[in-house]
Amino acid sequence: MNEWELVESAKSGEMQALSALLNQTFVDRAITVKVSLQSTCLRILLEADQVPDSEATIALIQDRMQDIKSDRIQSVQVFGRVNGVNRSVWSETLTLESSASFTSTAVHPPQTSGSRSRSRIRSVDSKGSSALLTGFILAIALTIISPFRVLFHGFLILVHEIGHAATHWLFGRPAIPTVNLAYGGGVTLVFDQSIFVICLVYLAIAFLAYCCRRYRFILVLLGIFTSIYSICLSTSINLILSIFMGHGMELVAIAVCLYLSISGYFCRSSGDRSIYSMLGFFTLFSDVQFAWNLAHDLDYREMYEGGIGGVIDNDFVILARDYFNVDLSVVATDFLIGCVIVPLIVLLVFYTEFWLREWLDRMLLA
Repeated sequence: MNEWELVESAKSGEMQALSALLNQTFVDRAITVKVSLQSTCLRILLEADQVPDSEATIALIQDRMQDIKSDRIQSVQVFGRVNGVNRSVWSETLTLESSASFTSTAVHPPQTSGSRSRSRIRSVDSKGSSALLTGFILAIALTIISPFRVLFHGFLILVHEIGHAATHWLFGRPAIPTVNLAYGGGVTLVFDQSIFVICLVYLAIAFLAYCCRRYRFILVLLGIFTSIYSICLSTSINLILSIFMGHGMELVAIAVCLYLSISGYFCRSSGDRSIYSMLGFFTLFSDVQFAWNLAHDLDYREMYEGGIGGVIDNDFVILARDYFNVDLSVVATDFLIGCVIVPLIVLLVFYTEFWLREWLDRMLLA
């Protein structure tokens, strides 16, 4: 059942459809929604590992209820609580004033300013800590034990070549990531830039702007992105990004894997978090070792400068020689700094996630 069908079913008072809609709304926040209808009062229970933010969640519920506008619902009671705790931390009642608006009355337990601040600072739960430690140990073992390192090196190759291919496609050059059967590793086959592909990118931006036309903040972001994209497209920056994003996508993989591990998002079992952690740390260790050797080991650098089979230049060699006109060690050092910064950014985003969500919600509702 698609979203339109769910909305129509919810309008007729089907609680299963309404539950599905609300759970879709909060799925990216790791909040579980349970609903029940008592007379004309809809009761909504929000459960999460951390206290659901009342302002942000109420705003989303109001927006969703205005889409539904069921005659069977005259008021809405919303409760927020932590998983495993029977007592609600906060509650709020939305009363239908007209067919298009709800007014709210909040009921919150008394809190000091310090407790409110702490409730918005996310902490790593025991499962997250265990997953990070397990993944860290496994990644060290994979890095040290050569057969395992070679086996999981395929993950790095996949991520690396997808980074090249995706960026080339973004700038209008059809590309296919492949395995280099002659010399090992991977290589991305790149074709000439196509006006048709570029037009498709602009059409996709326009379609996204149309879908988000009610959100001024997203429209501003799309405008900024389109301007930067156009500048990159008309200069050599698009080539620089296409070359760099092989290793750049490895940094993205580090960030995504570590964040999924520490947050538990999209993890259906406890083992998933450990796997994400292992992949994130393995990629991090491999990139740090690569960048360190390239910056400080003359023999390793000479081998890298020799290219792939003496025929294809490596990415950082092209960037250092053809675009930045600097020594290869400078590019390697910058990449090493990036490897160190990425895990710190992951932790910063994780700990400030509630503030970031609140800020984003305010911007979207502005």
